[in-house]
Amino acid sequence: MVRGFRDRDFIESIEGLIFCVIGNVHPKGRVISYLKYAPNFQSNIRVKWSRNGVSYGRILPHYSAMGVMETINFLKANYPQYLIYDDNRSMEFTEVPIDRIKFHYKPELRLKELMNSPMDSLESMVKNIVLELSSESNVDLDFFGVTGSILLGIHNPSFSDIDLIVYGYSNAIRVRETLKRLYSREDSGFSLPKGEVLESWAKDIIKIHPLTFEEALLLYSKYKWNRALYRGRQFSVHPVKLDDEVKGCWDCEKYRFMGITTIKARVVDSRDSIFIPATYVVDDVRVIDGVKPDKPIYRVVSYEGLYMDLADMGDEIVVRGKLEEVYDLNSGESYCQITVGSFEASGGDYLKPIKWLNELLR
Repeated sequence: MVRGFRDRDFIESIEGLIFCVIGNVHPKGRVISYLKYAPNFQSNIRVKWSRNGVSYGRILPHYSAMGVMETINFLKANYPQYLIYDDNRSMEFTEVPIDRIKFHYKPELRLKELMNSPMDSLESMVKNIVLELSSESNVDLDFFGVTGSILLGIHNPSFSDIDLIVYGYSNAIRVRETLKRLYSREDSGFSLPKGEVLESWAKDIIKIHPLTFEEALLLYSKYKWNRALYRGRQFSVHPVKLDDEVKGCWDCEKYRFMGITTIKARVVDSRDSIFIPATYVVDDVRVIDGVKPDKPIYRVVSYEGLYMDLADMGDEIVVRGKLEEVYDLNSGESYCQITVGSFEASGGDYLKPIKWLNELLR
């Protein structure tokens, strides 16, 4: 059975545009994604490569909603056929029609190829890290994948990061708990960032997200389990749902933008916060600033990977983001949600657990 398009797959259009897939739910006949590489693009980012005599440059400047906006502006000027205004979502999306896809890059297939015959030192490191994670977590190798530049075969062994996929909720939880255990063992080869590396990561992230330097240090040194170091090389792990775990459909809901709002709330269900979009079901919601909705705010949804899996059931969070009314077209019911990672928030949105703030005050 042919599987669907999953989060962090890559697809290549007939023009040679390289897109990264967002999420597992897509409109009929199209794939929600963002543009990452384009042929004949003069990029000032060091990731450049060539294939069959054609030079490629990276369009996406950084991973954030504002970074994606730059790719949309590029498409508007050069390939507007990949931009679709969605009436139900009341916004413009990058959508690649399936009949314009030349190649579908699947992380699990690339990893199998690499495991059988690594071609360079970085691919050998990928093989080692996956073998160790699989052995330590008892998650079968079939549920792992590799994405990013290694998936595309354009990585540079001297500096490229390792971006791994783990498929399935239960598998992701086992890998998460395994990594937390490995970070505490000095001889494991796995470590959270410290010293100059930690400070560098913190400085980079506060340039594009509204965190203080102290919050960023705390995030990467304690809470961001899925971005760390393996024998000195930066790696990340991205949980992705299996097809039978995906619920709902793209056209099942209608959204109405209401404004930008800041709330304080309590998390009552964080199961889906481990995926992208990261979803937190909340209650005891209090509006701190901005538009006050006339319906209950039921969930917080983050498209910024920075805020995935940060709060557990019972935790209080402070969230600033896009307030939307969500109308379920099947049941006729409606509620509100806060979306983090929207163009409307202009990079000023965030999700912060109250336990961060309390920890920093100690």
